[in-house]
Amino acid sequence: MSENESKSFVEKLNNAVERNNSLLCVGLDPDPVNYLAHFPKTIDTEALIAWGTGIIEKTADLVCCYKPNFAFYEQFGPSGLEALRQTIAAVPHDIPVLLDAKRGDIGSTAVAYARAAFEVWGADAITVSPYLGKDGIAPFLEYPGKMVFILVYTSNPSAKDIQEFTGEKLQLYEYIVQQAQSWGSHNQIGFVVGATQPQILTHIRSLMPNHPHWILAPGVGAQGGNLQATLLDGLDDNGSGMIIPVSRSVIYAKAPQASALSLRGEINQVRQRIKLTHRITLLQNELIQQLYEIGCIQFGEFTLASGEQSPIYFDLQRLSVDPLFLKMAALAYTDLLKPLRFDHLAAVPYAALTIGTAVALSTNSSLIYPHKEPKMHGMDRVVEGVFSPGERATVIAGLITTGGSVMKAVKTLETAGLTVSDIVVLIDREQGGRPFLAEKGYQVHAALRLSEILDVLQESGQITGTQVVTVRNYIKENSI
Repeated sequence: MSENESKSFVEKLNNAVERNNSLLCVGLDPDPVNYLAHFPKTIDTEALIAWGTGIIEKTADLVCCYKPNFAFYEQFGPSGLEALRQTIAAVPHDIPVLLDAKRGDIGSTAVAYARAAFEVWGADAITVSPYLGKDGIAPFLEYPGKMVFILVYTSNPSAKDIQEFTGEKLQLYEYIVQQAQSWGSHNQIGFVVGATQPQILTHIRSLMPNHPHWILAPGVGAQGGNLQATLLDGLDDNGSGMIIPVSRSVIYAKAPQASALSLRGEINQVRQRIKLTHRITLLQNELIQQLYEIGCIQFGEFTLASGEQSPIYFDLQRLSVDPLFLKMAALAYTDLLKPLRFDHLAAVPYAALTIGTAVALSTNSSLIYPHKEPKMHGMDRVVEGVFSPGERATVIAGLITTGGSVMKAVKTLETAGLTVSDIVVLIDREQGGRPFLAEKGYQVHAALRLSEILDVLQESGQITGTQVVTVRNYIKENSI
């Protein structure tokens, strides 16, 4: 037995997902009745094997898994079953095979089903019905490294008539998800959830808070499931955790390879969005914790430059206390800058000059800055740096309160002939600066909002509920 053959379903799956950069699973459903043009006139073992291996050869570098449907082979009797065995054997050993058989029985019958799936057909995983409870699942779990995908919420129209049956507290599908998690680990048990009901995917994800299980989500394509909605509602925070099986849209396409490539691309676009969102969230939480720990965020009684008393104070000059932390803050700006168009970064003097320099280095961008007051010597420039009139500048500021100081910097830049439409800040104090600037045609992009900072610090126990209420009341009373 080779090293790949001895690996578990999950090991093969994770490796294939990473190697092929794919969550796409191609279903192998030979259907010469409805797709006659794709098959020879005589349907025998050799014809079925040739059809299946042809699909595999065209798509093996684009998929994470193959899903042969037992019924489509069984309909041809012994010749079909022999074709199934040889087709599964033809799948590269580093790609897992999920046999779609929907087995469901107990006792010696379930044992026989398990033996057939894993010892005779050579599958790595199988779909099963949970109707008979744990007794119908346990024999499959006796095989180390194999996986069982339990039918939870299917994609057919009348599924809700049964699967949404409501007991005293839970609907049937909810109860199945909760019970099944006690039958085996997340490496043994996955769930089948139809892509035609994406909102159900979100709910099912919430029912497995400790160890998210893999979800097989059929229904995209011919059955009408929306691919983007399915992914947004079902993927985990790392843009994974789902197998997207597609059959007819690939195997009966004029160019199966091109169709699989296109679908993989669509899936990966959504995965990247989710990964970026998760990365930004993790970065934001870490950034808030660090800002508090090094004293950039302080709570107490402070007198601001305006003479007002404030229960919160931001000292962003402390950002440079640690080069690694300064780099983390620069990354927060970098994420916000990615979709923006600009020729230069313009740092608001003088607090934002340090962070502006770090961001310019992180993004490989030109940095300029407006003077805070008229310069009475040298070249008498109002804006320092090399630029040309008509070029676009994105303003970098530490925080925004009412927007007055930022607006002053913007006007200086515009006086020098630069165009400004975007302002990027680390913190929005949420005291009216964003809508004030929006009215004047400038869009503010903030890495952190004060309300988010309060939530994170309260949840971590670093500030009290009383402090949160005090700050929220202050902001409410002192906003423009």
